[in-house]
Amino acid sequence: MSVTTRIKKSKQMLRLVRPFELSTNDLVFPIFVREDAQTLEVPSMKGQRYLSLDEAVKTCQKAVDAGIPGVMVFGVINHKDEDGSVALQKDGFHAQVFRRLKSEFDQNLVLISNVCMCDFTREEFCVYSKNGKVLHEKTAQMLAKIAVAHAEAGADLIAPAAMADGQVLQIRAALDAGGFDDVAVMSYIKTDSCLFQPFYQTMTQSAGTARAGIDSSKFRIDIINEKMFIQKANLEISQGADIIIVKPALTNLDLILRMKQQFPTVPIAAYQVSGEYAMIKTTAEKGLLNEDRLLMETLNSIKRAGADMILTYHGLEAAALLNR
Repeated sequence: MSVTTRIKKSKQMLRLVRPFELSTNDLVFPIFVREDAQTLEVPSMKGQRYLSLDEAVKTCQKAVDAGIPGVMVFGVINHKDEDGSVALQKDGFHAQVFRRLKSEFDQNLVLISNVCMCDFTREEFCVYSKNGKVLHEKTAQMLAKIAVAHAEAGADLIAPAAMADGQVLQIRAALDAGGFDDVAVMSYIKTDSCLFQPFYQTMTQSAGTARAGIDSSKFRIDIINEKMFIQKANLEISQGADIIIVKPALTNLDLILRMKQQFPTVPIAAYQVSGEYAMIKTTAEKGLLNEDRLLMETLNSIKRAGADMILTYHGLEAAALLNR
């Protein structure tokens, strides 16, 4: 009889030899908060809801009670403008959300701000562009201003999502100059995946039309080229990123592992994105697979690949399973 056969004698024996154990400490729960206060199901992500600010407080309390240490805030505002300057309003909706959540939860919940131009411009695209060219410096400078506004309102972590070159450098400098040297930068590195589509439909007002701006392949990472991914990670870390988010998670498990190996001192997050969420939900609804088992298998595979934390729309569901 082999060693592995003897170890498989019981479930308790298997627990004893596991190299890691997924826990609620690993989870970050993204939430969608609407300025118009509508509380309704997200059409493209069945089971997820748009929240009013009051409902967001209640949902965050559920996260705290479940042992989830952090939430990522996505604000859905009523009016966007040409250059996204609405983001800098002192009493803008995002600022209201962070002030309220910080006053309610203080140090008991990490508040993460997703910073991206698509949330604020009529074009609803991640970066400024002109004549098919990404305006990296202009984008990075604006993201830095938004980061300071959100930090002033209570955000603990700034997560720039635009993938603009220089965004981390500009954000870090602006935060430090504004007296927010204790606010960390958690930078996305995104492959040019189709798995973001349900999220796009969730966040934009023009979801039924062709997306404006330039082709996303001009600022995201080629889905096949791991060298390009590592080069981008090197840039973000060298310019001051405290944490790197790999996005999507399941199609980039190898990149999570590469990141863990190449940057052993840098916390690595993985984002189980909207398309991954939709695949799990749809497969379960059709009765093809057990949703709970599929969810836990995917989360454990992400953790095994090397993720220190996992952003997932299944956050409350996963926490309930882990707390059984």
